[in-house]
Amino acid sequence: MQKMENKKENMYSDSKKQWNCFVGCRYNCAYCKKSFQAQMKRQKPVIDKNGKQRGCQLCYDYIPHFHENRLNDSLPRTKGDEFIWVGSSGDISFIKYPDMLKILKKIEEYPNRTFFFQTKNPDFFHKFIFPINVVLGITLESDIYYREISNAPFPYDRAHSFEQLDFPRKFITIEPILEFNFSVFLGWIQELSPERIYIGYDTKKNNLPEPSLGKTKNLILELERFTKVKTKYMKNTV
Repeated sequence: MQKMENKKENMYSDSKKQWNCFVGCRYNCAYCKKSFQAQMKRQKPVIDKNGKQRGCQLCYDYIPHFHENRLNDSLPRTKGDEFIWVGSSGDISFIKYPDMLKILKKIEEYPNRTFFFQTKNPDFFHKFIFPINVVLGITLESDIYYREISNAPFPYDRAHSFEQLDFPRKFITIEPILEFNFSVFLGWIQELSPERIYIGYDTKKNNLPEPSLGKTKNLILELERFTKVKTKYMKNTV
């Protein structure tokens, strides 16, 4: 296994495009404020010299909304582990049903590209029929629920719903990894049979309850027995 201390990688190396035809979330995860929400704050709406507004107020406020005009964006080809990440700046489960159907219809026009959806509420996935060139993912930071960190569904509910989803291509993002019960967490992931896992620590100094690097390394060793693991930012914890 590759050396992991202070290693910085991310899903963007596999994501050929962050296709933000949908933006926003209401889960209020503490660690999101310094990452995805902060990115949106850098796009503050302004009035240009011609009196036209540049930027989107809803994006700036991170309120869930659909940008239908972005369905016409140019979409690059993908190969191997590469994908086009649909709604990377938000949680896709907050999209309105008719708008999601428009995205899926557009995806059908690109059978030679791989598209990726990720959520903390996989119940949402059960509402749709996805084409085979789609990969579905969940964020699962731990088996423990940290009420003070996130309003997202309980980790057990996420894992159980994802397990019940009848779809061949699944993967998991364990980031930012939070303190976990080793055997329980490993067992959940084994049941989900993901084709790929991304795993990494918090990069924004949010003072989260984190496992030791040694514990995370041991988890990765076990995960690599049955699936592909891609490490992101790794650090020694106190």
